[in-house]
Amino acid sequence: MKKNSTIKLIILFIAIFFFSHNALAASLDLNVGKNILQTGEDFTLTVSLNTEGDSINTLAGDLNYDNNFIQAEAINLGASFISFWVEKPELKTPGTIHFSGITPGGIFSSGGEVFKVIFKTKNAGDTVLALNNANLFLNDGKGTIIPAKIINTNIKITELNNDTTTPIETKDTISPEKFVTIRTKYPSMYDGKWFIVFSTTDKESGVDYFKVCEFFNCAKGESPYLLRHQNPFYYIVVRAYDMRNNVRESILISPYLITVFCIIAIILVLVYFYRRYLHLYKV
Repeated sequence: MKKNSTIKLIILFIAIFFFSHNALAASLDLNVGKNILQTGEDFTLTVSLNTEGDSINTLAGDLNYDNNFIQAEAINLGASFISFWVEKPELKTPGTIHFSGITPGGIFSSGGEVFKVIFKTKNAGDTVLALNNANLFLNDGKGTIIPAKIINTNIKITELNNDTTTPIETKDTISPEKFVTIRTKYPSMYDGKWFIVFSTTDKESGVDYFKVCEFFNCAKGESPYLLRHQNPFYYIVVRAYDMRNNVRESILISPYLITVFCIIAIILVLVYFYRRYLHLYKV
């Protein structure tokens, strides 16, 4: 009897450990403010991550919705914890928003925001917002994939019974957060050529795009960005634009270029005072 009791306790312990581990699996959640809406009404969906004690550094997936019932109007990345987007969530394909991003060093969070989507309801009926092909990767140096618990959300859309809708406040006059641009190179990237890395966030409407200027040559770009000019004399301006066209700049100047400017300035000052000396004393 005692032996049987011991075996039962061992089995119970194993079962508790196994099921509690699965119950605490990291999850991706879809949250809306309310689940009953009227046609023509705006609402915001938030995709968030609960790591349940694990350190997650990479995630990817597809947000799927029925475009017959709701329409995606904008994506807000302003409060996202993602540092670098491999594939930034965009409104390219109606019904699907694909995303994948990296947070170097990993994140522990019970509700870290991945991104927000602003939707407008179209037709009455019941519909589902769902995550598919979701993958989470541990920050263990091996790229270990862990199972993700998915919490989807259902919404019910009813016919509009008055002319009042709930608009979402879109006013934004605040520029993206201050950021630093770093010039570097690695043998394994771009054949060892110089490139820059940069990143920032915008808490109001989200960062829309970046523009990189090397002296007076400007182009849209993403981090990491391969530099056209590989010489030690550089003047780089990175501009971050949010969804409302507010802008923030980060400037990177070559120390050699600064030295040349300083030498030229000193020479000009010396020439000025020398000419003053000749004029005053009529030498």
